[in-house]
Amino acid sequence: MAENQAKDPQPISTVIESPEPWKRVVKASVDRAHFDQEYANRLKKAAKSHQKPGFRKGRTPRALVEKEMGDLIRTETVEALVPKAWMSALMEYKLAPVNDPTLENLEFEEEGPLKFDLVVEVRPEIELGNIEGLPIKRRLAEVAETDVDQVLERLAESRATFEKVDRAAANDDQILLDLVPAGPGGDFPEEGRIADQRFILGSPNNMPAFNEGLQGCAAGDTRSVTVDYPADHPNEGLKGQSMEFRCEIREVAAKTLPALDDAFAATVAEDKSLADLREDIRADLEKEAAKRVEQEMDRQVQRELVGRHDVSLPPSMVSRYLASGLEDLHRRNGQMGRPNSEEEDKEYLEAGRPHAETALAGMLLLEAVRRQEDIKVTAEDVEERIEQLALENGFDIDRYRDFVNSGEEKERIEYDLLERRTYDFLLSRAEITEVPADTDVFAEKE
Repeated sequence: MAENQAKDPQPISTVIESPEPWKRVVKASVDRAHFDQEYANRLKKAAKSHQKPGFRKGRTPRALVEKEMGDLIRTETVEALVPKAWMSALMEYKLAPVNDPTLENLEFEEEGPLKFDLVVEVRPEIELGNIEGLPIKRRLAEVAETDVDQVLERLAESRATFEKVDRAAANDDQILLDLVPAGPGGDFPEEGRIADQRFILGSPNNMPAFNEGLQGCAAGDTRSVTVDYPADHPNEGLKGQSMEFRCEIREVAAKTLPALDDAFAATVAEDKSLADLREDIRADLEKEAAKRVEQEMDRQVQRELVGRHDVSLPPSMVSRYLASGLEDLHRRNGQMGRPNSEEEDKEYLEAGRPHAETALAGMLLLEAVRRQEDIKVTAEDVEERIEQLALENGFDIDRYRDFVNSGEEKERIEYDLLERRTYDFLLSRAEITEVPADTDVFAEKE
């Protein structure tokens, strides 16, 4: 059923229909006289540049030009009038399209107007329901001494030293060796030697065959290790192949971890005692824990909003969201040396659709809340946030400001501020329940 129609006769008139909350059909009609005038103008222009044997350029009779080029000029005229009708509809009905319109149901007879439909997906108009009293769980942001201990252990591992030993290698030892891959004839050509390789025995980053084959080796030993490469290995020449390596062990070194004392703390942070370092680590962990709790609460807000509203999403919006995620998956595969596969893509698209729909519905609902509650940020708010980010990250404020203003970073900061204020607004009206730190706040509904 038509929603709006132009009141006065126009060369191009449009009527809009809404068969779906996310779909608009612009039914356009171009007055025949207007079409004929547009056609005549194009025909006149074509005649001026037309070249035909027996006639000087631009002197070909118009009737002959029309006979030869009339169909093409009519098509060009239609193609020129379609975007004009679209712009007219955009301005008249204030559409918010999420994709380009498609042309359907073109009607153009010998007489009468040119008619066609322009079908487009739009951001759905959302009428907010009750947004008060959203039930939200807030976990206690606890940091245990064992959490601090684990960070200290990782710092110690990063500062480990290795000392040469005269014994058989065990897990966590560092092995210095030369690798010589086997040639086509089964020999080990010297030109293939890969010298000065270092392995931490037992590391999960190593190929399992090396962790197994080098157990118990000692300096001066020669070991043979055969690696069976999987069928999906990124190197085409190694897929499904077996490769033998001669491993010439040059040195075994034992790992020594630094003592966790004040001297160690000073190597991590100048003029800090171990007690000071523990307090700094605890403060950082508490910030991280608080951030995780905040993110969990935001997700709960979004989940509750989506649960209270029926949002009909444009299919193209969902498709673009999934396509973006698929690009990220392919990029990660490339970084890890993993091949892409149609099966993995299919599984991702199927498994990711519910998340995409929830995320997009949540985004549209948050936007609706911002409009309804007139939530805004000022230029001063953005500037204050830029300075805060610079200080938090140790950047020079002026240089960071220049960086932000040189691209899209400023828009992202402004959007993040708007989103944060929207979440804070909803949380200020939510029913928040404190729960223990080990509570899974999503277990009941996800």
